[in-house]
Amino acid sequence: MTAIYFTGILIRVVTTVVAGVVMTTPGHAQERNAQSPAASAKTMTVTIQDEAPYFVPKRSSIPQGTTVTWKNIGPSLIHTIMIRSANGNVTSGSITPGHSWSFAFKDGEDAVVRSSCEIHPYMYGILIVGNPSSELVRAVESESPAVNAGATVRYREFPLPVADSIPGILAVDEEDSTWFTMGGGGFGNIFVPPLSNIGRMTSEGDLAVYTLPTTAAGPSGIVLGEHGVAYVTEFFGNKIARIDANTKTVTEFPLPTSNAWPTGIARDSSGNIWFSETNGNKIGKLTPQGSIVEYPLPTADTRSTGIAIDHEGQVWISERDANKIACLRRDGSFVEYAIPTANAKPTGIAVDAANTIWFSEREGNKIGKIAAGKMTEFPLPQAHSGPFIVMPDREGKVWFSEIFGNRIGHLDPNSGNTEEFRIPSNDSWPAGIAADSVGNIWYASQLKNRVGVLVINQPTPMVTGAANNRSERNEPGGKSAESLNNQ
Repeated sequence: MTAIYFTGILIRVVTTVVAGVVMTTPGHAQERNAQSPAASAKTMTVTIQDEAPYFVPKRSSIPQGTTVTWKNIGPSLIHTIMIRSANGNVTSGSITPGHSWSFAFKDGEDAVVRSSCEIHPYMYGILIVGNPSSELVRAVESESPAVNAGATVRYREFPLPVADSIPGILAVDEEDSTWFTMGGGGFGNIFVPPLSNIGRMTSEGDLAVYTLPTTAAGPSGIVLGEHGVAYVTEFFGNKIARIDANTKTVTEFPLPTSNAWPTGIARDSSGNIWFSETNGNKIGKLTPQGSIVEYPLPTADTRSTGIAIDHEGQVWISERDANKIACLRRDGSFVEYAIPTANAKPTGIAVDAANTIWFSEREGNKIGKIAAGKMTEFPLPQAHSGPFIVMPDREGKVWFSEIFGNRIGHLDPNSGNTEEFRIPSNDSWPAGIAADSVGNIWYASQLKNRVGVLVINQPTPMVTGAANNRSERNEPGGKSAESLNNQ
């Protein structure tokens, strides 16, 4: 099955100019290269192509008076550049592959230019002309700076082009591209139709959208395989999907158990894909040869969700309604660990570098761990936070999303201290989290239909300004007077 990046032949690229720019030719230019400024020493070429990265360079600062040429290198899509301002519009007309169009920015004028696709707004490039204010740059970049204990912390959020896609679980690959489910709703309290999309976003925000062959499949979990490959659970489609970005194909594997509701998914060192069947009350394994084996859980009606593989190849499962953590051992037997907190609703689960098992307690409002057969719980400082996904990082901290608290936080296992970062978009229901190669934390903002990143300890390339978000440092048992929308 072929994964489709684009659905149209004509892609209209809109360039929005934020700041006053005097147009050399207001109105519309109907032919390619209709606007050809006189030769200047200040010139720049931006190439446009059909697949990510769509604009090269993606971001650039240029002096006033620069002539910019947009060159379409295709291979197949037609583009239209439009520059808009209060002084009028200038349109390139159709730029077919192999052709170009140029525009001259006036001397004495600053501008922030965002060129984006009218049909697929995630296809864009940014030009900083002259020296515009940081407020104008921030408006285009969608960044929110924050200051945290002397370290620069910023948020960037990328709106998604598919309405009500409800981005859920995500993973970062070796190229620092973030894969994420765009499964829509149909579950919990999310009353929008289920979808069949998977996104793959570069660190600069360029996005490819894949469509699963099964309609309304409701992709729920995602794990990365070999280079350029991802595996997805189809909650409503009752299948496991394999997406190959290299060949742009999707292969689906139907589950033996009907209406199983596959949810969590993980990959072991042998290439086996393991997944939980929330309604089927089983654990499934998809082998590299394409066969599926199922293992019934020992407790009835567990509503299992999260799944992870430890260093010994054992499979760990969050048994949400049974209030247990289960382990499928190499010999095929199960052992279950009861959670001390009643009705804790364990959800996310992960394994750290020391082979310690970490899990979230959505209703227990705690982060739990299992080490050497012993369970320990760490209460979160603010009530009704709803910890959802957990992720140990390479420094030993355990990150978690707070679906009700609208925060991303991390726990220091040694001290028990937590630090939390409030997400700029209120009531966003943050779900999946993942770290990139430099330690930035990517997150899925379900109800705001965005993918965001918490940028940590890196210089701001274009944005400066005072903080308008804050972090919250907490010691065990600490309290906060913040009010929360516990949905």
